[in-house]
Amino acid sequence: MQCKNHPNVSAVDRCAGCAEPFCPDCLVDIHGQKYCGSCKVMALRGQPAIVEEATIPCKEANEALTFAIIGMFCPGLIGIIFEAIALSKASKAKQMIDTDPRLLGSGKVTAARIIGGIVLGLWIVMMIVIVVKKVR
Repeated sequence: MQCKNHPNVSAVDRCAGCAEPFCPDCLVDIHGQKYCGSCKVMALRGQPAIVEEATIPCKEANEALTFAIIGMFCPGLIGIIFEAIALSKASKAKQMIDTDPRLLGSGKVTAARIIGGIVLGLWIVMMIVIVVKKVR
Protein backbone atom coordinates (compact mmCIF):
# COMPACT_ATOMS: atom_id res chain seq x y z
CA MET A 1 0.00 0.00 0.00
CA GLN A 2 1.49 3.32 -1.10
CA CYS A 3 1.06 6.80 0.35
CA LYS A 4 -1.64 8.82 -1.40
CA ASN A 5 0.63 11.89 -1.55
CA HIS A 6 3.93 10.10 -2.18
CA PRO A 7 3.45 7.14 -4.57
CA ASN A 8 7.06 5.99 -4.10
CA VAL A 9 6.71 5.73 -0.30
CA SER A 10 4.96 2.93 1.60
CA ALA A 11 1.96 3.93 3.67
CA VAL A 12 2.06 3.12 7.38
CA ASP A 13 -1.54 3.90 8.33
CA ARG A 14 -4.85 5.27 7.13
CA CYS A 15 -6.30 8.68 7.96
CA ALA A 16 -9.03 8.48 10.60
CA GLY A 17 -11.07 10.95 8.55
CA CYS A 18 -10.90 9.87 4.93
CA ALA A 19 -9.41 6.34 5.35
CA GLU A 20 -6.81 6.97 2.64
CA PRO A 21 -3.32 5.44 3.13
CA PHE A 22 -0.48 7.81 4.07
CA CYS A 23 3.21 7.70 5.02
CA PRO A 24 4.40 8.93 8.45
CA ASP A 25 5.27 12.38 7.04
CA CYS A 26 1.68 12.98 5.92
CA LEU A 27 -0.10 12.01 9.14
CA VAL A 28 -0.50 13.98 12.37
CA ASP A 29 -1.71 12.64 15.69
CA ILE A 30 -4.70 14.50 17.11
CA HIS A 31 -6.47 13.17 20.20
CA GLY A 32 -4.97 9.71 19.65
CA GLN A 33 -6.08 9.48 16.01
CA LYS A 34 -3.99 9.96 12.87
CA TYR A 35 -5.20 12.49 10.29
CA CYS A 36 -4.02 13.67 6.89
CA GLY A 37 -3.52 17.36 6.12
CA SER A 38 -7.04 17.84 4.78
CA CYS A 39 -8.85 16.07 7.61
CA LYS A 40 -6.76 17.50 10.47
CA VAL A 41 -8.41 20.90 10.03
CA MET A 42 -11.84 19.40 10.78
CA ALA A 43 -10.41 17.42 13.70
CA LEU A 44 -8.84 20.54 15.20
CA ARG A 45 -12.12 22.45 14.90
CA GLY A 46 -13.83 19.67 16.80
CA GLN A 47 -15.96 18.72 13.84
CA PRO A 48 -16.18 15.06 13.03
CA ALA A 49 -14.12 14.19 10.01
CA ILE A 50 -16.03 12.88 7.05
CA VAL A 51 -15.48 9.16 6.74
CA GLU A 52 -16.27 7.63 3.40
CA GLU A 53 -18.43 4.61 3.93
CA ALA A 54 -17.96 1.43 1.99
CA THR A 55 -20.41 2.02 -0.82
CA ILE A 56 -18.92 0.55 -3.99
CA PRO A 57 -19.70 -3.12 -4.63
CA CYS A 58 -16.59 -5.12 -5.48
CA LYS A 59 -17.31 -6.87 -8.79
CA GLU A 60 -14.62 -9.49 -8.16
CA ALA A 61 -16.19 -10.47 -4.82
CA ASN A 62 -19.54 -11.04 -6.51
CA GLU A 63 -17.89 -13.08 -9.27
CA ALA A 64 -15.91 -15.16 -6.78
CA LEU A 65 -19.04 -16.12 -4.84
CA THR A 66 -20.94 -16.86 -8.06
CA PHE A 67 -18.18 -19.17 -9.33
CA ALA A 68 -17.99 -20.90 -5.94
CA ILE A 69 -21.73 -21.60 -5.87
CA ILE A 70 -21.93 -22.72 -9.51
CA GLY A 71 -18.88 -24.96 -9.01
CA MET A 72 -20.77 -26.92 -6.34
CA PHE A 73 -23.23 -28.14 -8.96
CA CYS A 74 -20.90 -28.74 -11.91
CA PRO A 75 -19.68 -32.28 -12.48
CA GLY A 76 -16.04 -33.39 -12.23
CA LEU A 77 -13.31 -31.34 -13.83
CA ILE A 78 -15.64 -28.43 -14.60
CA GLY A 79 -16.47 -28.12 -10.88
CA ILE A 80 -12.77 -28.18 -10.00
CA ILE A 81 -12.03 -25.46 -12.55
CA PHE A 82 -14.91 -23.27 -11.30
CA GLU A 83 -13.76 -23.61 -7.69
CA ALA A 84 -10.17 -22.75 -8.63
CA ILE A 85 -11.43 -19.65 -10.46
CA ALA A 86 -13.55 -18.73 -7.42
CA LEU A 87 -10.54 -18.95 -5.11
CA SER A 88 -8.42 -16.89 -7.50
CA LYS A 89 -11.07 -14.17 -7.83
CA ALA A 90 -11.62 -14.17 -4.04
CA SER A 91 -7.91 -13.58 -3.50
CA LYS A 92 -7.88 -10.68 -5.96
CA ALA A 93 -11.04 -9.20 -4.41
CA LYS A 94 -9.52 -9.43 -0.90
CA GLN A 95 -6.48 -7.46 -2.07
CA MET A 96 -8.68 -4.83 -3.71
CA ILE A 97 -10.89 -4.44 -0.63
CA ASP A 98 -7.83 -4.16 1.63
CA THR A 99 -6.42 -1.31 -0.46
CA ASP A 100 -9.71 0.58 -1.04
CA PRO A 101 -11.89 1.00 2.08
CA ARG A 102 -14.84 2.13 -0.06
CA LEU A 103 -15.31 -1.35 -1.56
CA LEU A 104 -18.02 -3.65 -0.23
CA GLY A 105 -17.84 -7.43 -0.38
CA SER A 106 -15.54 -8.80 2.32
CA GLY A 107 -18.29 -11.19 3.47
CA LYS A 108 -18.72 -12.49 -0.07
CA VAL A 109 -14.96 -12.99 -0.32
CA THR A 110 -14.97 -15.01 2.90
CA ALA A 111 -17.94 -17.09 1.74
CA ALA A 112 -16.32 -17.72 -1.65
CA ARG A 113 -13.08 -18.82 0.03
CA ILE A 114 -14.87 -21.21 2.39
CA ILE A 115 -17.17 -22.68 -0.25
CA GLY A 116 -14.41 -22.83 -2.85
CA GLY A 117 -11.93 -24.51 -0.52
CA ILE A 118 -14.35 -27.11 0.80
CA VAL A 119 -15.93 -27.95 -2.54
CA LEU A 120 -12.57 -28.03 -4.34
CA GLY A 121 -11.27 -30.42 -1.69
CA LEU A 122 -14.35 -32.63 -2.05
CA TRP A 123 -14.08 -32.67 -5.86
CA ILE A 124 -10.43 -33.69 -5.65
CA VAL A 125 -11.22 -36.47 -3.16
CA MET A 126 -14.03 -37.71 -5.41
CA MET A 127 -11.75 -37.70 -8.45
CA ILE A 128 -9.12 -39.70 -6.52
CA VAL A 129 -11.76 -42.23 -5.39
CA ILE A 130 -12.97 -42.65 -8.99
CA VAL A 131 -9.41 -43.16 -10.29
CA VAL A 132 -8.63 -45.70 -7.51
CA LYS A 133 -11.81 -47.65 -8.27
CA LYS A 134 -10.94 -47.77 -11.99
CA VAL A 135 -7.42 -49.02 -11.26
CA ARG A 136 -8.70 -51.94 -9.17
